[in-house]
Amino acid sequence: MKKALKKALKKALITGLAGAALLAAPALAACSSSNSSAPAPSGPAKVAPPAILQAGTLKICAPNDGTPPNVYHDETGALVGSEVDLGKALAAEMGLKSQFVESAFSAVIPTLQAKQCDVIMAQLYIKPEREAVVDFVPYVYSGTGIAVSKDKPAAVTGMDDSLCGKKVIVAVATTAEALATEQSEKCTAAGKPAVDINRNSHADVALQQVQNGQVDAYLDTAETLGYYATKTGAKIQMAGQPFGTIKIGAATLKGNKELHDAIATALATLEGNGSYDKIMAQWGQADLSIRK
Repeated sequence: MKKALKKALKKALITGLAGAALLAAPALAACSSSNSSAPAPSGPAKVAPPAILQAGTLKICAPNDGTPPNVYHDETGALVGSEVDLGKALAAEMGLKSQFVESAFSAVIPTLQAKQCDVIMAQLYIKPEREAVVDFVPYVYSGTGIAVSKDKPAAVTGMDDSLCGKKVIVAVATTAEALATEQSEKCTAAGKPAVDINRNSHADVALQQVQNGQVDAYLDTAETLGYYATKTGAKIQMAGQPFGTIKIGAATLKGNKELHDAIATALATLEGNGSYDKIMAQWGQADLSIRK
């Protein structure tokens, strides 16, 4: 892996759930814009000002401090990820060009409210306090997952009693660590062996231990595990389905029904023609599809 990408992957592991980590990121004084290759608009624009800021263009707020696989910068500095690809596809389906407006995660909602972008696609969990100020179109789930070695898979079926007595590895102070500890307590309460929880906040070390059979399983966000499996060559596979899931959505200004409905319609079209499934699969997020 390139140095920059490795650094991003390590950040993803250390922070655990992306949304929780990003909430702590400091706001930047200014936003920067990123334009990258995107599919051509599919036809005439299906939405126009004042529902969007600029005729013919969908301005998408994205975090410049995001994590793989949703949205991040690759080793060349380009903005990439499943949300970037989906944002481009949604814009094209609406007959618009896409333009990404980058800021710190903590500033994306203020940036939308300041009318510097039309919609947020930024690993933004759908929570009641956010629904009070923006409208959401859900497009993917976030959750926790368990990975085992593809070559030497352990008999693990998910976050259940199959983990009793197993040796697992997690990053410190993450949701995965808390869930593993909770499961271990359930095991001992049932008279079964505790989960042998090991902690290491270095993704490359954790992955190597799983692949070598030194530990039975590796717990992290399901999207991060999917990314490792599809984009980095890690020989791991998911055990069971993601759990503890929460929806991520495209956020528009409260009351901007025209744009909200246009995005929802475009997403439904992408789901119907297979484009959505293709994007999710390419980024290892098929198990987190909003269609499941």
